[in-house]
Amino acid sequence: MTGSIIFYDVVQNKQVDLFFPLVLKFFLINGCWALAIVFTLYVNGMFAMRWRTFLTTEYVSRWLEGNGFYSLERAGLIDNPDQRIAEDIKDFTASVLTIVIGFFGCITSSISFGYVLWNTAEPIRFFIAGHHISIPGDMLWYSLLYTALSTGAVIWVGRPLIFRTMRQQQLEADFRFGLIYIRRNAEQIAFLNAASTEQQSLREAFDHIKKNYHRLILAQMGINATQHAFGNIGQVLPLFLAIPKYFAGALTFGGVMAAKDAFSHMTSSLSFFQQAFQSFAQQIANVNRIWAFDQALELKRGAGIEVIREDSGTISAQDLRLDFYHNASLTIGDWTILPGQRWVVVGPSGVGKSSTMRAIAGLWPDGAGVVRVPSQGLTMFVPQRLYLPIGTLKNAICFPASPEQYDDGQVTSLLSIAGLEKHAKRLHESRPWADQLSPGEQQRLALVRILLYRPDRLVLDEATSALDTANALHFYTTLLERLPSVTLISVVHDERLKPFHTHCLRLAVDGATQSALAPKEEIV
Repeated sequence: MTGSIIFYDVVQNKQVDLFFPLVLKFFLINGCWALAIVFTLYVNGMFAMRWRTFLTTEYVSRWLEGNGFYSLERAGLIDNPDQRIAEDIKDFTASVLTIVIGFFGCITSSISFGYVLWNTAEPIRFFIAGHHISIPGDMLWYSLLYTALSTGAVIWVGRPLIFRTMRQQQLEADFRFGLIYIRRNAEQIAFLNAASTEQQSLREAFDHIKKNYHRLILAQMGINATQHAFGNIGQVLPLFLAIPKYFAGALTFGGVMAAKDAFSHMTSSLSFFQQAFQSFAQQIANVNRIWAFDQALELKRGAGIEVIREDSGTISAQDLRLDFYHNASLTIGDWTILPGQRWVVVGPSGVGKSSTMRAIAGLWPDGAGVVRVPSQGLTMFVPQRLYLPIGTLKNAICFPASPEQYDDGQVTSLLSIAGLEKHAKRLHESRPWADQLSPGEQQRLALVRILLYRPDRLVLDEATSALDTANALHFYTTLLERLPSVTLISVVHDERLKPFHTHCLRLAVDGATQSALAPKEEIV
């Protein structure tokens, strides 16, 4: 700032011989400053990406660990975890470093410009109760008071901004999820001719976005108006404070301009918090959403049903009770599935058959009791709706293993066994197979996956519900011919599939009963 005083004094005194060297010095300093800014932006961007990579890896790992993603969805602990990982972490890491750098720049600038204001200032003199009070550094104190007033005004006006920002993020994510949900269920919606209904739902969701965005804009307008008002005042206020000293001969013209620049830079530096208030609001919203996600990941562990993995081939449950919503529960008690046994689970719709399968898989924490499952060998769970990832057909069949682990000929042979030989030539076509294959074809594809993996224990949750009688019988016949020693637990509604099993667990609202099936009831 001393150079600024010299420059203005040279202009005032018309010292041409000193003017051009000062201009050259000005360009050199600003060139170095520009290089420093570019380098800072590069370092900032690279560090932000490294930080985002670390946080994304950490949260994705915690989200997927121990099927935590399923627990969060089932319990409804948090909305839109995908947005919190993909968007909130990105916005947080991209902006927080800018804010931190700006904060340290604010500190250093305040110190340097505060020093100039102190040197160009006079004491503030006043009387209190007959005592003469003198406080040195009037320009410095005026700038601090002005900044405090402007910052307080911006914070007061911008109070609704944080909530509105969080609300906007949530509404945008909900709208995006609605669009994805329509894509995911396009066929069912088309069959129901329900496009107009879904359009109305999307219109209502977007109306919520517009209403909140309008309120968000109003909050931003209030902040911008307050900032501009105080900014305009800050341009002329230092001149009104310094010019009387110039007229009195206490300051040169260069000193006045230096004081004005120092005052403006000082208030601008100290006003960093009000100028970045919208960024702060966005960051607070990001932090709150990430923190809520973090808390939900911690809470998901609270399982009431304990799952213990043992070095045994037996699946067993002790004092097992499943709790449902509305204070309903299902008591199963003790249940043991020995190696090679084939159990069929039956009962009225909604009694808890699928939930019992989830408890065995460790996916149903609500309730009490202990479930013991083998730690050795492979236990495979096949739900009613098979998960088929986007990619090649072979990748969908072999999932979650790598398709390179299995020979094309082996997969093609199993497709023929399952009655899907027409798809054998499409093994390496990449498509959304969950949409390309009918529900019945998907369930026959599940048989291919089972025969490929050859599990020691197999849990089928209505895995043939979309098949006609002939294909359902073929499914079980082929399964037990190929895997005669498999330990099997099946949830079925078709009584014709019951003879493929050796034992029966019958569930009812008042409890569960177990029985062995007579040999004459068995087919295999």
